[in-house]
Amino acid sequence: MAEEILKKIPAEKQWAIASKTFTTTATAMSMMYGDVVGPEKNKEILIALWGGGGKSSYPRMKEAFNIPVDDAIGVATLGSVTSKVSMGPELESELVEAAPERAVVRVTKCPWWERYKEFGITEGAICDASHTANATEGVKAVNPKITFKMTKALPRGDPYCELVYESK
Repeated sequence: MAEEILKKIPAEKQWAIASKTFTTTATAMSMMYGDVVGPEKNKEILIALWGGGGKSSYPRMKEAFNIPVDDAIGVATLGSVTSKVSMGPELESELVEAAPERAVVRVTKCPWWERYKEFGITEGAICDASHTANATEGVKAVNPKITFKMTKALPRGDPYCELVYESK
């Protein structure tokens, strides 16, 4: 019976539902951890978890989609693909600067920030720290000559998240 229902739902819609469910569950778990261990320990745990995730997901996506990561453009492209695959169609981003030595991605709609707002978390959101750890470790795993930093973030009150990939 479940298969019959699922056959009626287009793959794009299934993906959107699955990714929103993932970001909702992970946000709820993050809140729960914070209640149990306190905000500072929670931040430490999330940075470790997301950093470890980046170490494994970036190489997997690089191989799955055969994305070259020889320069900042390639690594930024990989970061965008990895993010979109994990966050789903709700993520809106664009490459706004593209040069071999420096590439910049602007995220104008982030599923994580949307979940935080749905849960009423607008002060003290730590999604930017988690995502910085994820991307930093992921970038190191595929090209240690490129660095990553998040220079703007929606939870900090900026109009978008700005992700900068640069050659060392």
